[in-house]
Amino acid sequence: MFILPGHSSADTYHTVNSGDSLWKISRIYNTTVEKITSLNALDSITIYPGQRLLVVPGSSAGGDAVQAGMANQVSRNRDRIDEIIDYARSFLGVPYVSAGGSPSGFDCSGYTKYVFARFGIDLPRTAAQQYHMGQAIPASEARPGDLVAFKTGDYISHIGIYTGNGNFISATSSNGVDITPVYGSYWKDHLLGFSRIIPR
Repeated sequence: MFILPGHSSADTYHTVNSGDSLWKISRIYNTTVEKITSLNALDSITIYPGQRLLVVPGSSAGGDAVQAGMANQVSRNRDRIDEIIDYARSFLGVPYVSAGGSPSGFDCSGYTKYVFARFGIDLPRTAAQQYHMGQAIPASEARPGDLVAFKTGDYISHIGIYTGNGNFISATSSNGVDITPVYGSYWKDHLLGFSRIIPR
């Protein structure tokens, strides 16, 4: 067994399998997504088959060290989320282009993919794939930087980035990149839910 410096031989690791998510792994080992991301210095919840994750540290890791690591990771993620929101806002007014994925024109999922890619987070291309990549969270727990998805019938038809205070930013067919109330007259009837890409 490979032992990371500062960890004991009692450390428990999980090798990621196809279909695994951090939430699923956390349930298996009775831990949390936040602890796993902190222990492995993950900047997002993206994981890959074959990746080896420390899920339960041995006693020599020390509870205080784990807590300190989690606090530092939370602080880094908050700073990163602020940067993501600022970067997303820099494209306000960029026109909507079907299948667009650059500052010359975006569609909704092309826009979110482009913004997150700037920070090393590789989102899939479609709105549905992006929404399901993250961890679904209740609206009451939504925070800036979370994805917010909308549906038409059973089809996930739109996605954007929650900016806080009940608003989200997205590339819309009517106004291009724009900030809109989640619970506005149109969007509230199509709201599917929120999905967390960056652990808190």
